[in-house]
Amino acid sequence: MTGADDEARRVEMALRWRLVLGRFADEQLGYDGLGVAGDGQGGGDLADLVAEARQMDVPLSFVYDREHAARAHRHAGPGGGDGLSVPLWLNRVRTLFPREAVQVMEQDALVRYGLHELVTDAEVLRRVEPDEGMLKAILQFKHLMKGEVLDAARDLVAEVVRRIAARLETTCRPALHGVRRPGGRPPVRTHRNIDWRRTIRRNLRRWDVDRARLVVDRVDFHHRQHQRSPWRIIVAVDQSGSMTDSLIHAAVMAAIFASLPAVTVDLVLWDHRVVDVSHLADDPVEVLMSCQLGGGTRLAPALRYCADKVVEPARTLLVLLSDWQLQGERAECLALAKSLAEAGVKGIGLSALDADCRPVADEQFARQLAGCGWFVATMTPRALAEHVGRVIA
Repeated sequence: MTGADDEARRVEMALRWRLVLGRFADEQLGYDGLGVAGDGQGGGDLADLVAEARQMDVPLSFVYDREHAARAHRHAGPGGGDGLSVPLWLNRVRTLFPREAVQVMEQDALVRYGLHELVTDAEVLRRVEPDEGMLKAILQFKHLMKGEVLDAARDLVAEVVRRIAARLETTCRPALHGVRRPGGRPPVRTHRNIDWRRTIRRNLRRWDVDRARLVVDRVDFHHRQHQRSPWRIIVAVDQSGSMTDSLIHAAVMAAIFASLPAVTVDLVLWDHRVVDVSHLADDPVEVLMSCQLGGGTRLAPALRYCADKVVEPARTLLVLLSDWQLQGERAECLALAKSLAEAGVKGIGLSALDADCRPVADEQFARQLAGCGWFVATMTPRALAEHVGRVIA
């Protein structure tokens, strides 16, 4: 190996490490000197290599210099990525890097560094790994989407919801199994409750020809009493930005509740407005694509609306999700909540409904709501299913 080959290998290795470590390693790697080496006589290949590396450094710096700022090690700017816009960055990375690297960089930009403008690019949405971080980004920026971008976003939302629903079905369905099955309790075994037609039909094979009698081995009974009315579950979700995780899981749980026999589900989204999406309760994808994150937190109109939907209080369960960061009207909200509880409505106030259960909520209001006769907590979806199962079994 000649000295020129050694130099070329040294420069190539330094450039590779430079792409990994970023511009703050320039001094240790002698990065500024690499350009001089590449400009030497007979160094055309090296010059091209250095030029290409410097081109690749710009979009890398645009994203990964943010890591230094996040860790407070260095200031992120001014860096090699300064002056780039998100569309220009997308164009650069797709031109300079292989497809696998582009997917990793887009995922990092979205999930780790919050470059949510990327969700307005259809190509990114088609390639990125569907997960809950992407779902939240889409919910935040879907108002900017149109055409093929919106179609790609809907497909991604559907895939993430499918995965969440499959997981929750596995964990929650056992807790709800058998809830409110009509006729689930055995009938009273009295003479007046005998189901003669079914009893005769079942025992026909036991007809005694010699004695001309039916030998009955089993008597069937039926319920003469009227079936009780179905349970009504009203799920009312605060759609302010801090409740995104809870909104996602509430939409899926509403669909699971809606699949139960003898259960009617109402789904209400609210902020400073009230939006009834009960007709979509069995379709969490459409619920999420219809929601409008943000707005104020006015609970009183939502409580009044839910109260108007109550027909049989003793068989109504109201699940209310919020961070309780209310804009005034606390006394009115507590009075409404207390009147619902006194009427017989089973109130559940949730500060969070997700796997982590780490709410940022007004604890004082939560305690006051509990004092009105409500069950107030933070819950995983499985815990909510178990609680609902106990109430309506």
